[in-house]
Amino acid sequence: MENLWNEAEAREAATGLDLRTYSSRLIGRDPTMVLHGGGNTSYKGVATDRFGADQQVIWVKASGFDLGTMGVEGFTALDLSSVLALAELETLSDSDMVTEVKRARLDPQAAAASIEAIVHALFPAAYVDHSHADGVLTVSNSLRGTALLREIYGPRVMILPYVKPGFDLARQMRLAILSPEFAVADAIILEHHGVFTWGDTARQSYDRMVAICTRAEDWLASRISSLPAAPQTDTDPVVIARLRGAASRLAGRAMISRPAAWLPVAEIADVTRLSRHGTLTPEHVIHNKPFPAVIQGEPEKALEDFAAEYKAYVARGDDADLTPLPPHPHWVILPDGAVRSFGPTLTRARVSADVAVANLQALRLAARLGGWQGLEEGDLRALEYWELEQAKLRVQGAQPPLAGKIAVVGGCATGIGRATAEALRDRGAVVVGLDINPAVKDHMNRPGYESLIVELTDEAKVCAALRQVVADYGGLDILVSNVGIFRAGANIEVLEDAAWDASLAVNLTSHRKLLKQAIPFLRHGVDPSVILIGSRNVPAPGAGAAAYSVSKAGLTQLMRVAALELAPEGIRVNVIHPDGVFDTDLWTPEALATSARRYGLTVEQYKARNLMRTEVTSKDVARAVAALADSTFSRTTGAQIPVDGGNDRVI
Repeated sequence: MENLWNEAEAREAATGLDLRTYSSRLIGRDPTMVLHGGGNTSYKGVATDRFGADQQVIWVKASGFDLGTMGVEGFTALDLSSVLALAELETLSDSDMVTEVKRARLDPQAAAASIEAIVHALFPAAYVDHSHADGVLTVSNSLRGTALLREIYGPRVMILPYVKPGFDLARQMRLAILSPEFAVADAIILEHHGVFTWGDTARQSYDRMVAICTRAEDWLASRISSLPAAPQTDTDPVVIARLRGAASRLAGRAMISRPAAWLPVAEIADVTRLSRHGTLTPEHVIHNKPFPAVIQGEPEKALEDFAAEYKAYVARGDDADLTPLPPHPHWVILPDGAVRSFGPTLTRARVSADVAVANLQALRLAARLGGWQGLEEGDLRALEYWELEQAKLRVQGAQPPLAGKIAVVGGCATGIGRATAEALRDRGAVVVGLDINPAVKDHMNRPGYESLIVELTDEAKVCAALRQVVADYGGLDILVSNVGIFRAGANIEVLEDAAWDASLAVNLTSHRKLLKQAIPFLRHGVDPSVILIGSRNVPAPGAGAAAYSVSKAGLTQLMRVAALELAPEGIRVNVIHPDGVFDTDLWTPEALATSARRYGLTVEQYKARNLMRTEVTSKDVARAVAALADSTFSRTTGAQIPVDGGNDRVI
């Protein structure tokens, strides 16, 4: 493990808390030490209160912050004497402990401190670091883990048996710190849990942490030179969509599925067997449940088997008061060695993927060391269903209406397509845009809101793009087909074949190709919905627009047939007919002025040339699309919905 300490950077810290923040980031920056909010750090010092009196304070990492990115705002200041007094109690429930630690906050509005606040307070050192180092935990969870740890570290590292985090751990740590062994110790390893180091300076504690972690990694490397690489497999995207659909049904909500890793097929059996004997560190059971699903045969049947196994695991706890979590897996191993995660949001799915990778690495190493002996089922269940975790379930807020949904928007570089992509994103969906215009990358350029440059008239490229979406996010729930062109008006007598053919190719045939390639994924989606963007020209065509009007009429007829064909599979198909949407690239200021003059109107009057005398914007159309995509129109298919401010010819 690389020691990342940089003395020049450290000298920029103006206070002890600044230095604490700096070294915390070094720990959080290394995923082999902590993952996604794991681990915690603290600093003891003096603060002056409002009356000028000095007060002994401990700043502890606050719950919900990530060591790798947080600043000083990520630490909660506590009255040290109040926290130490809690360690003297013989008993204290974890919920009462949380309440008492909250009382010790200097700022009552500050975030809740880490559950390990009492543990940190007990150490007679200014700086305390706690990590969940992969290497140390891999050794700890291996067969003969305790003996191996003692062999590796000798007497200067105390090895303590696992106890549940919270007050139980605080009581255990109090006895350890009062023992003679602590006086000569450099670190404490909690079996199956993690490492504590401390020091009078931030660097001393950090250097000790790196040394402890490096020793375990070196020991593992001396016995296992390297793990065989697993080739990335090209899993059938329909299988991925089926898996994600089945997981979503078990979860009772739409889920995102992310690729995590690839496992050599020859190792699947060993990893499967070992994974039933505990996670790398107890915290991982909260992220990823006690074991993965292993897919053999039909995906749906495999997930049903997982659900039955998980329910049995919960039932063995024999606790009528707990609220069972949905019985869906958080990670799966497929027959080709692909490993995928599931989460209700992209962030949660990414966390589960990273945790799966850490566990997979440890299990593969343990298989070569002779076995795996993680925490017993009862300990895992006690943490997964800890009263503090159960309390979080009871206070969860409402999710955005499209949370966990996966949407594809065709033709979204500008105008209606862009507004639609933004509306779906703002309602919680993962959105991928498809457009031939590279300008789409200017706004759709990050995970969960990204774009692919695709010529939508090229079916092979459309197919590849949709396969990529499913590989990246797990499936498809919402398809918005918006691409279109409008060539300068021409009467039928002089209409060029090229203009006619181009309009049909873009405004009609490309939509058919996109829909055709999307259907195999939509049928496994969550409340799947297709929305096509038509035109007012369908019910009320105008002279000189034959190519555009016919292509949009054909698109509407395509929608009607698709609604008939796909309704039995639960896929809704509808069309929106906009008109007078002038905030698009099609309408330049010059074009608007020319059209307004033709009708003897000002530009503003021309924009509101409808029955409601109101301007129709791209966002108005996007809101209608979003309503068709969510549950607002969950019982509507085959509908044609105008968004035009009212048109007398249409009405």
